[in-house]
Amino acid sequence: MANTTRRIVVSGATGKQGGALISSLLSTPSQPFEIYALTRNKTSKSAIALSSKPNVFVIEGNFDNPSAVFRQVDKPWGFFSVTNPMNAKKEEAQGKAMTKAAVDAGVKHIVFTATDRGKNSDEDATPVPHFASKFEIEKDIVEKSKLNGGTWTFLRPVAFYENLSNDFLGKGFISMWRLNGNQNKLKLISTKDIGKVAAEAFLKADQAQYKNKAIALAGDEISLDEAAKVFKEETGSTIPETFSFVGKGLKFALHEQLGIMFNWFKTDGFGVDAKQCKETYPFLKDFRAWLRTESAWKK
Repeated sequence: MANTTRRIVVSGATGKQGGALISSLLSTPSQPFEIYALTRNKTSKSAIALSSKPNVFVIEGNFDNPSAVFRQVDKPWGFFSVTNPMNAKKEEAQGKAMTKAAVDAGVKHIVFTATDRGKNSDEDATPVPHFASKFEIEKDIVEKSKLNGGTWTFLRPVAFYENLSNDFLGKGFISMWRLNGNQNKLKLISTKDIGKVAAEAFLKADQAQYKNKAIALAGDEISLDEAAKVFKEETGSTIPETFSFVGKGLKFALHEQLGIMFNWFKTDGFGVDAKQCKETYPFLKDFRAWLRTESAWKK
């Protein structure tokens, strides 16, 4: 490898964001990275598939022992951080610990997937716990990066298309959306598209567009009625959902993870302009394109 090669650690490497990031980098001619793909299980089918790719090295570890992750990489330059939102307090603690381990190891550029928090994303953590945890991780990355002269890029996506899955939780998601009203518009994005933007954030880390910048991302803004119409046109079926009382039950049972968030969708909502995003990143998929190419209903 040339002396200009930079080493990056990719968390969630076998997931959709991390996987799309790695694929995007590998498809870039003369990409300047050695990619250290972090996985919990090096012997999994997806991890083994990754290890067969050029310039990809699979490492085993998790966010509970971050220093052990970075001990496996000599002089890492970059780190892609994507955290688990199911427990906001744990997410914040683990995210901050991984940042510390990355900075202590000498990482110079961190790309972190946070979330769009409406019109005041830079100042308002919002009442949504797993939005607030990412807000705190963002601030921590800024402070810790100053310690070694490092830089950062924050990706702030909206809700994921992948929440519309053909299973119980996917049907529940639609039912909770309907509780906000059939005309309530929701902004959505493909997780794979987030990974593609992350690749650009590493490839162009020194450019003004990405250096110490937060980038809000959305692929579409659509009401439930509009989504149901598109779904019918593309699949020939009605959009899958469950009873309204199940949606209410999910909001109650998973109040911290889902209830507060769906209430916020109705009262505040994401602030990013989906049309402007697509002007900057034409590859961002709208709902119809996602259904056709990535969803469980793709043909």
